[in-house]
Amino acid sequence: MTPAYPLFFTYKDLIAGNGFFAGVICQGRALLTEEEEGFWMSGVNPGSIAGGGTEREAAFRAFKERYLSVLFDIASEACDFASFKAEVECFFESTNDPTAAEWENALHKVRNGELTLDLPKVEAAQNQPRIDVVLIERANPDANALDEISEAA
Repeated sequence: MTPAYPLFFTYKDLIAGNGFFAGVICQGRALLTEEEEGFWMSGVNPGSIAGGGTEREAAFRAFKERYLSVLFDIASEACDFASFKAEVECFFESTNDPTAAEWENALHKVRNGELTLDLPKVEAAQNQPRIDVVLIERANPDANALDEISEAA
């Protein structure tokens, strides 16, 4: 059986659109599977993206690239901030139901001590998926942040 790990990720990005800059803070869920060829990270929320690589970090990068690619596409098509925000929220709310079921099963295994990954652990009850899309009216370096990936527990 292929090992699968429930992950949380937090991405904080600045996206340029048609006449606006937006800050997008995404706290999502993904499932990391370890296969013969390497690793595959599949989104639960948002559920329409995935990325893989021979190493775990490569899968993380590929997943983030797919995520940003979707945001960039939405930004290039949105005529204003309001339409960008609506489309990004719709994208995030798309749930991959089969992957969500696998994520819950993997979470159960983590809680029972059957599965672990050498990442920081975060309580699932305290980390609900969400996305915040805000109009950037004034730049501030406090908005800068590195991506975070942790194992759900």
